[in-house]
Amino acid sequence: MVLRGPRSGMELKFYDIALKILGDLGLEMYDLEWNAPSGELRLFIMNPKTKTALIDDCVQVDRAFTPFIETESWMPENLTLEVSSPGLFRNLTAAEHFRGVVGEELTLALTKKIDETVYPDFPKVLRNNLKIKVKLLEVREESILVDARGVEVEIPYTQIKKANLETDFNNHQPDKEE
Repeated sequence: MVLRGPRSGMELKFYDIALKILGDLGLEMYDLEWNAPSGELRLFIMNPKTKTALIDDCVQVDRAFTPFIETESWMPENLTLEVSSPGLFRNLTAAEHFRGVVGEELTLALTKKIDETVYPDFPKVLRNNLKIKVKLLEVREESILVDARGVEVEIPYTQIKKANLETDFNNHQPDKEE
């Protein structure tokens, strides 16, 4: 996976508007995806306190976008706006996404298996798998360091096809309010 690079063109225009709207509403952007051929703009938002978004948050953002959609001449006619939370099993597509979940479990889909000559102690149960569940230990410039059942493994971003936060409902304890 190549981490999401700088935004440009239409996507950058949407990104700038979204940042303004979210800032005004006290919300944060988790991610933004623009699909020009379909005209679909997906905006993933979070409340910084809860690290998720409620339906009311999504409705507020959708309504705040309406004046821009109606007045900006560069807006595509076939625009479909979808506003949602990033979800429990959120995609990790940027370094800041990984930084935000250090210490958490991840599911990684890899482009090639972990090299056993470099990591001879790599767990046998995970060998030859292109999809592995690991704990994120550290985020580096070009890679992440993970714990694969007791073995520390450095995985370059270029070897990651897809990464998702893994939620374990059995061990999940709700945060207590202070």
